This record gives sequence, C-alpha cells and structure tokens, in this order.
Amino acid sequence: MIVDFWEGGSDLYGWSLGSECLDRVPIFLRRDCCRLFSGSLKEVDVEVVVEGPESGVARKLGDVGASVIGYGGRLFVPARPACAYYRELLRRPGAVRVFSPITEVDLRSRIVRTYHCEVEYEELVSTLPLHYFLLKSRLNELRERLEYVPAYVLTLASGTRLKDYTKVFVGHGGYSLGYVASYGSHPAAGRLVYALVPLVEKRLRAEIESRAIAELKRLKLVEGPLRLARSLFVKYFIMRGDTEGVRKVLESYGVVLAGRYGTWSEASLCDVCQ
Repeated sequence: MIVDFWEGGSDLYGWSLGSECLDRVPIFLRRDCCRLFSGSLKEVDVEVVVEGPESGVARKLGDVGASVIGYGGRLFVPARPACAYYRELLRRPGAVRVFSPITEVDLRSRIVRTYHCEVEYEELVSTLPLHYFLLKSRLNELRERLEYVPAYVLTLASGTRLKDYTKVFVGHGGYSLGYVASYGSHPAAGRLVYALVPLVEKRLRAEIESRAIAELKRLKLVEGPLRLARSLFVKYFIMRGDTEGVRKVLESYGVVLAGRYGTWSEASLCDVCQ
C-alpha cells in the first residue's frame, strides 16, 4: 500500500501540460539504470559551469562533489519526460493506493492513521521524509537530531544561450540562485531551464520567483520572453543529521527506511529504484 500526502505521490509526477506532462525537476543519471524508464535512456554530454567563487557555491549548496546535482560529463537522461513513465506506472493495476494525509503513526500498536482510515502493519516500508515521519510518530527527541534547508525550483520554458544539457552553479554572494540546469527541450514547451533557490532567508513566493528570473536574465542564462514558468517548493532539499540511531529505533518497531527522503541521505535515482 502507498500512503502519501502530495499530488501523484512523488515529485516525479510532474506538471500537467495539456495531454502531456512536464518534469518538475531535471533527471540526470550517472549510469543506465532504473527499471522505471524501461531501458529507454539516452546518453548526453553534460557541461558544468561555475559562475562566481566556488566557496559561494559551497555556502549555498554544501559539498556538490558529494551530491547528485554536482556531476557532469557523460550522463543519462530519460528519452521522454520522466513524469510520463511515472504516470504510466501509477496506472498499472495490482496495488491498493490510499492518498490521504497521515495523522499519526502509532509505533507501539503498529497502526498508521489517516484522515480516512486506519492501517495495521507487520512491517512498514517508509519513503516519507524522515523528519516528517518522526513528527507523525511523536519521536520528537529523534526528530531534533535532523536538520534541513528548503528550496524553490523554478521550471521555465525560454530561450537560452546554454547548451542543451548544462549545469550552472552560482556562487555570487549577491544572488539567490544556487543551481541552474539547461535540460534539453519539451515537445509542447520548447527549451527548458530549471533554477534552484536555497531558502536561507524567509521571502514571499512571488518575490523569490521574480528575483530568480531577474538574476537569470542578468547572468544571460535565459533570453527572450518566458513561454512557461512554474515553481515547486522543496521542503527537504539539503538534509543533514545523524540517522544511524534513528534507524535502529525505528527498526525495533518494524519500520524499514527507503528512498532518498526516507533514509535522509543524498541518494540518486539509480540508488533507490534498482
């Protein structure tokens, strides 16, 4: 069973665009992996560019050398938008799905409570963000061991001087942007640019978007009119904390952690969908 709390159950669900979909985040894979894409990956040459001091990039994004966003060179991308594969997977029969916010995880009784039902379990495999799961399990002392930095991701369809597949890291101190990716093109939208803004300051959503777009134009990373602009709030972008003790406590209650959010680790799609 899948118990989840956001549209489509994953960031991979994408944005709806007419009869098609548009990825909410760019998907780069280090190797030909992940059965989700049914072997239809294509190899592309990804250029990495640093705008400004590398120390500024580290302040915004942490050690990108240890992060899945930091890799360049020969990488793999889905032949179609990743959301198309994911939506096809959701349509396959054979699984019971309850899309409902969780109100409580009763670890002693081994019951997950939602607004609509109670679910008993013997073993619970959780891919929910670990910080969120500990909140719903009322394990506040363990939750305090975890830290995170949120971010906004902008999906833009626009002209750009960048090559089809380019990663740009912005280290300038006066810029809110941390990471920009040119990600080929979409048949219904055109050239795609993704921009990531770590939220080190509290700002209104409209202010974040307008400032990020102004910075993209100032750096000449987007050109001409925007044909499409959408944004996604990622609460758990950078995740930190000691998870070993947390994992052992949850295992004693029959809970197995999985996925990038669930294990609270910098795992790639290849790592989580073997």
